[in-house]
Amino acid sequence: MFHGDGTWALRDDFSVPTPPPGGAVLAVEAVGLCHSDVAQLAGHKHVPGEVCPVVPGHEIVGRVHALADDADLGVAIGDRVAVDIVWYGPPYEGNPLGVRCYGYSFGLDEGAGLWGGYGEYMAVLPGTHLAKLTDSVSAEELTLFEPLSNMVAWLGQAGFQAGQTVVVQGPGHMGLTCAAYAKSLGAGKVIVTGTSEDALRLDVALEVGADHVVNVMVDDPEDAVMDLTGGFGASLAVDLASAPGTPSLCFDLVHHGATVIWAGLKDRQAVPVVTDKVVMKGLRVLGGAGGDAGSVDEAARILTEGGFPTAPLLGTVVGLDEVDRAMALLHREGDEDAVRAVLKHTH
Repeated sequence: MFHGDGTWALRDDFSVPTPPPGGAVLAVEAVGLCHSDVAQLAGHKHVPGEVCPVVPGHEIVGRVHALADDADLGVAIGDRVAVDIVWYGPPYEGNPLGVRCYGYSFGLDEGAGLWGGYGEYMAVLPGTHLAKLTDSVSAEELTLFEPLSNMVAWLGQAGFQAGQTVVVQGPGHMGLTCAAYAKSLGAGKVIVTGTSEDALRLDVALEVGADHVVNVMVDDPEDAVMDLTGGFGASLAVDLASAPGTPSLCFDLVHHGATVIWAGLKDRQAVPVVTDKVVMKGLRVLGGAGGDAGSVDEAARILTEGGFPTAPLLGTVVGLDEVDRAMALLHREGDEDAVRAVLKHTH
């Protein structure tokens, strides 16, 4: 349970939920963690209706444990599913669209209080979109469906096409997933940038599909990208870094008429942006704010069919008693490094 002030508590006094009318209960197998978990732990609210304290966890894979008699979710007891975290309910004060997210927007005072993937069980409301997943890949690897669904949505919105060059700034698990997905779409060149601290991640980038990696502490990223593209620039630049300078740098890495996607959280830092470059180069700038039901289904299909490099992107698997270790990994603290952290439950 996150308190929203940088602290968390491990609680064992929850009861296994009963299915809400029209809903279900999942036995959560695994949940992927990302930098937004760190922001959430600190109390940074960036999701509609976000509350604290809360049971977090939004990259959720689980088994259907129970169904309400009137459930119409398209799944059966025992099915392994991915949870589309976005739920559309009635509007209320402070949330006029009624959009809520599992692991963020459901408090401890609703139902059994278990609405996120850090719980061994969680309740699911009617209208929740669940996508079936394969049994032939581990649940820990399948939690990649959530970042992959984002990439399906974002690169689709960008109109990315085979043969084009993409530059990905930030080799975290989102950036690495972006590189792998772009390559699977037939990208002409995939270039991933990072720092000297990202040595492990840049190696994994090459393993999962990047054609080139750039250490920005050794080589100027603009010079490197221009050299690799014959002076032309990339067709798409995706900012998935935490540094405040990368959003504007995207404009220098692409050609006239290209597209830029901003999706790296900066923990509310002020970000300097030279808007003249957008105007003079006729750029399109998109905000990466998550996927949708269609992209979740497509991600589930890709992972179920196999062939996507889930194993190199797995990272470190932890238990509930190792949340501090997982947060340290996400915060890049200590000597241990990993491309990702995944929380695995035992039942």
